[in-house]
Amino acid sequence: MKNIAIGGFFHESNTFNPIITSQEDFLVYCGAEIYDNSEAYLQARGIIEFFKDKPDCRLLPLVFARAVPNGVVDKTLYLRLKEKFFQLLDEMPQPDIFVLALHGSMRVQELGSAETDLLAEIKFSYPSIPIISGLDMHATITDKMLQFTTAMVGYKTAPHLDALETGYHAAQMAYQIISEGHALCMGAVKIPCLIAGEKSETDYPPMRGLIAELHKLEEHDEICAASYILGFPWADAEENGVTALVVTKGDQQLADSSARYLAQKFLAVRQNFGFSSPAFAPQDALRLALQETCKPVFVSDSGDNPTAGSTADNTTLISLLSGELAELARTRKILVAGIYDPVAVVAGKDRLNQVISLEVGGRFDTKYCRPLTLVGRPLKLVADFGLHKASLLLFRTDEFDLIITSKHIGFTGIQMFEALGLDYLLIDLIVVKLGYLTEDFKAIAAKSYLALSQGCTDEVLSRLAYSRAYDLV
Repeated sequence: MKNIAIGGFFHESNTFNPIITSQEDFLVYCGAEIYDNSEAYLQARGIIEFFKDKPDCRLLPLVFARAVPNGVVDKTLYLRLKEKFFQLLDEMPQPDIFVLALHGSMRVQELGSAETDLLAEIKFSYPSIPIISGLDMHATITDKMLQFTTAMVGYKTAPHLDALETGYHAAQMAYQIISEGHALCMGAVKIPCLIAGEKSETDYPPMRGLIAELHKLEEHDEICAASYILGFPWADAEENGVTALVVTKGDQQLADSSARYLAQKFLAVRQNFGFSSPAFAPQDALRLALQETCKPVFVSDSGDNPTAGSTADNTTLISLLSGELAELARTRKILVAGIYDPVAVVAGKDRLNQVISLEVGGRFDTKYCRPLTLVGRPLKLVADFGLHKASLLLFRTDEFDLIITSKHIGFTGIQMFEALGLDYLLIDLIVVKLGYLTEDFKAIAAKSYLALSQGCTDEVLSRLAYSRAYDLV
């Protein structure tokens, strides 16, 4: 019987966001709790599904913790999670291998890379035991991560639709070691380049062609995994950048040469990266969208995208809709999804259907925007929405409907609209705090624009105050 220790910490930490990600932001599952909650952690579910029909394998579940992307993680919280991870490990049989579901760009106050810190401690305590990891496509690969792991594999889709498959892939490589006797080798080539997130959508060139190269390599009998790990552009972090990564069945020369091949392919198309949607300054994106006759038209507030770790309380676009574009906005039905503002939710929830003045936004992002006072009516409150049990407040002004949330969550799907009873197909303009649209929104969007707003997830990377020199795309 082989013992497989499984666990993972999953967070994308935006160093330009002043919010410190805390306990209330995380979903934490310890030990066997993961089996009943694997839908909330799809990489973990992929690992579990691979091993469920392997009678010669026993899973040792440790700590699984994940949160919506946000600012760096509270140091005390991280150390407490890590302590629990090793406490559970000490109570279990000696593992034969570790299979981890990591993000790769989780950063902790004062410590930096959480993955580097966790892997280092595992390796110190279990120096001879292999470590396999699945990763997000936007992981930041450090030299020590390469030193401490036997094999890693990243997502191949953006938007990310293959988290489960990536967990399964990582588990498959682990099984090749413990049951098939393969001594895996990993080759990596670092490319000192940062790509704006919305320029790397995998349904469009050049990423579509680069991902095809990965699949082509993985058809080789001796290659177990091939990945482009793009780094996380909204982290001013040491060793950030693109990594070409290849895992083989014991052939280091093949791993190294294949990683070099992938790096060369990437550099050959480096100048071809661009936005997959029409991209304009915020006022121009909104004006163009408001002039469309099809519906619904989407505008992504890309500089304040909480799924990439922004504050989610930037008021730039609603300031435009209630200010210089107000006259045009009043001729259209508009929904803004939304604003993270727990204070505004409390102020509005007990005054439903009353005309009130409500200050919203600008509580966390004090660099790029200011709070905005709106006059309107709180129409509806929905409690305990989604995995994070957020409260949603629907607030109506003369220019737009605004969804205000009590927790820092993503605005990623129609479930939020349905919970509030909104007939979203009849809305002319839907403004979302996103970059590229999710599959939910792609399915209903008649047209979409990218607003190049300034914020913690600015798509114009040259406007961000990096302390290090990067080749910015």
